[in-house]
Amino acid sequence: MKISAMIGMPDLQTETLAVFAGPDLAASLHGAAAFGFDGVELMLKNPALLDGEGIRSILDDTGLELAGLCSGHVFGEDGLGLIGPDPDSCQAAMERMKALVDFGSAFGSGTIVNIGRSRGRADESDPEGSWGRAIEAFRELSDYAEPKGVRLALEPVNHNEVNYIITTQDGVRMCEDVDRANFGLMLDTYHMDIEDADIHDGFREARQYCWHVHVSDSNRCWPGSANIDFPEVIQTLEEIGYDGFVSAEISPWPDSDTAARSTVDYLRQYIPEPD
Repeated sequence: MKISAMIGMPDLQTETLAVFAGPDLAASLHGAAAFGFDGVELMLKNPALLDGEGIRSILDDTGLELAGLCSGHVFGEDGLGLIGPDPDSCQAAMERMKALVDFGSAFGSGTIVNIGRSRGRADESDPEGSWGRAIEAFRELSDYAEPKGVRLALEPVNHNEVNYIITTQDGVRMCEDVDRANFGLMLDTYHMDIEDADIHDGFREARQYCWHVHVSDSNRCWPGSANIDFPEVIQTLEEIGYDGFVSAEISPWPDSDTAARSTVDYLRQYIPEPD
């Protein structure tokens, strides 16, 4: 396993859950490298506003790997979701997510693009119809991403933020229904702690689909700052054969440097530096 930091990209206009964020992307990436992260995950909303070649150059300079692309602000800022009451908005969401796939494909085969809040909102009066429309949307996006070598990672999110695909078990069911080799899960300890009966059993049930992991404690700060049993989380991930990134999607409290240092210092007790 390796440790990554969420980075808020310069195209964002509101605060985000990221170790480093802001207009100076080079400073954010060099900061992540200086504190000992192995990689970075990029929170973005519109890749047309970003310089992919420049980002790849900085990653090469710092030795950081790209852990993935996170799409939460596609919905959070721009209100675009793959399903919902407005067909034009859903189409715009699909076009935006395909643009993220195109952007990610330039970073190499296997790049992960997250589907979080960008899934959109289900019609609570027609949950099964909404589920079916989500399957169709996820299949369309998966089929677009597959020849480009991009994997899609659906993130179950707690009920305070979305109204469907809330538990890890919901995510597994959706993966089975979508039935695409490049469609899996991104599991987040914060959401799992709220919604799953047992975080560790959730990881075990999702072992086939678990491609990426977000770590934050129950207070949304760095791992080890509150109540989640991260030694057991890491042990469970090892048990299921997970060897990807654990990515800190956290509040930068009390400041970015403290959050970065605390995250790495804590996780390095259980995840040694790569050889």
